[in-house]
Amino acid sequence: MSSPTPEELAPSLSAPHIIVFPIVSLSVMYFVYGFYTLLFGTCIYMMRSHQKENEQLNWNLYLVLTVALFIFSTAFAIVYTTYMVYGAIIAFTAVKTQDYEPFMDYLTHNAENIITDFLQMLLSILLNITAECMLIHRCYLIWGSKKRIAIPLIVASALTNVVGLVGAIMITIGESDKTIDSNLALYKVGSTIVATYQTASPTVNFILSFLTAGRIWWIHRQVRAHNIYTTKDKLIYAVSRIILESGLLYPIFSIMTLVSANTPRTGIILFDFLPLMILSSGIAPTLIMVRAKLGKNVESLQDQISGIRFTSRPAPREETTTISQTPVYSIGNLGMAEVELEEGNEQQMIHGKRSTVMY
Repeated sequence: MSSPTPEELAPSLSAPHIIVFPIVSLSVMYFVYGFYTLLFGTCIYMMRSHQKENEQLNWNLYLVLTVALFIFSTAFAIVYTTYMVYGAIIAFTAVKTQDYEPFMDYLTHNAENIITDFLQMLLSILLNITAECMLIHRCYLIWGSKKRIAIPLIVASALTNVVGLVGAIMITIGESDKTIDSNLALYKVGSTIVATYQTASPTVNFILSFLTAGRIWWIHRQVRAHNIYTTKDKLIYAVSRIILESGLLYPIFSIMTLVSANTPRTGIILFDFLPLMILSSGIAPTLIMVRAKLGKNVESLQDQISGIRFTSRPAPREETTTISQTPVYSIGNLGMAEVELEEGNEQQMIHGKRSTVMY
């Protein structure tokens, strides 16, 4: 039955919301996804063709995680496309026929809408779990495989993602029928929990990257302590890049998503930031893997400190240099990075010799 457009539905049934918003949102998402596809292909090629025997175990793990990230991202792109297209069709049909009951059902208790919403949240959580597994493992290795570093990070990651899953389930139950007051209240609580998760997850991601970059800074500090000077500006720029890529990319899009979702709308928002936030959680670790294989990863100190070896020794005699046999691992390869500097021991430079740096 035809009826005038309800005043509360007018913004949702406007031409910009029905046509412009879905088209621009999907265009932006697929542009980013296209970049991710090229990045993923490059990463897989490099990991399969430039693998060394002593790197095989770690790189096989990273290969599996990288593929999982791309699969989850692809699944999200499909689900999000379905969600946007289906919603636009329902809204357009309501405007065309002047029958708003199907559109109201879609907003309050539509099964397809509920399923796609839940799948989007679930895939976001799976992406975060996979990315954090990779980042935690990398951080664990570069910190010398110390459990006191890994365990708190694992606990923080697990708690954060459990909170996100609980929020997603509450939202799904609440969406089953928003006309019921208890369901609507559950939906609002679930939305608050998911917003908390979307704040906590990027924070954990940033902490992981900060710890990795901090370890590299500490190694550089040890080098400078022995009056071994490097190209300081280049090193600082390199460390800032790792923080930018794996530490800031995902949080920035998370902040944009939260702000756009919680700011009162005085006009039409051109596109949805949610796909960018979710895809960035997979892009950042993959981008670092590519740069690591290119030898341009930010942890690499090869260009700056080639010829340096950290050693452990007892107090030397006068005019004597004691050399340890402790191997030096490439910082350029995060999977193999493992520099052990024991407390209370001194480190010396091997004069006139170059250390072997593995890529």
